[in-house]
Amino acid sequence: MKFKTFMPVLALACVCAVGQADAAQDRLMMSEQPAEPLNVIEAEVAIPVPSEEVREVVNAFTQFQLDQKDRYIMDDSRIMKGQERYRNNALYYMNVRRSWYIVSHRYKKDSYARMALDRLYNDYKQFFTENVTVSENVKLDYAQQIIDILDRNTANVHDDELRFYMNEMVIYSLQQAMRDGNNRVKRIR
Repeated sequence: MKFKTFMPVLALACVCAVGQADAAQDRLMMSEQPAEPLNVIEAEVAIPVPSEEVREVVNAFTQFQLDQKDRYIMDDSRIMKGQERYRNNALYYMNVRRSWYIVSHRYKKDSYARMALDRLYNDYKQFFTENVTVSENVKLDYAQQIIDILDRNTANVHDDELRFYMNEMVIYSLQQAMRDGNNRVKRIR
């Protein structure tokens, strides 16, 4: 092979190799690194978490839960309180969205994104397990605690894609919980 034809081929191979090395370093796929708070510049340009949409959905879900206070639902063969049913829905749909992100992106067990999504889900699971019902007296505190969990879990997240996913996990789960498309569920009163 002549030197004139060999050099362009070599240059193209080098460009491809360098491009592959950069593309393979997705922060969300890498192992989790020690978290540091966002600096002032990062905080100004980062996707806001919790977003205004999250706040609206959380307030709507809190009011929806409050409206379920004296209602009972028959789910298959068991009777449960309305608030318990929709709390279970919220956790179910949050797990669905978390799992969808993990599977669709092929996040490994120790990847940064999977660890962050798992932590967020586990914190909500603990919250909803401890706070099965909501009353008029604690309505504002209940909503604020839901917001605080998201805020706390995203405080050190530097990746906007992951911040968006975390916002969406909360929005999707609460909206779907309120829709409850299960046709086997019947309201008793």
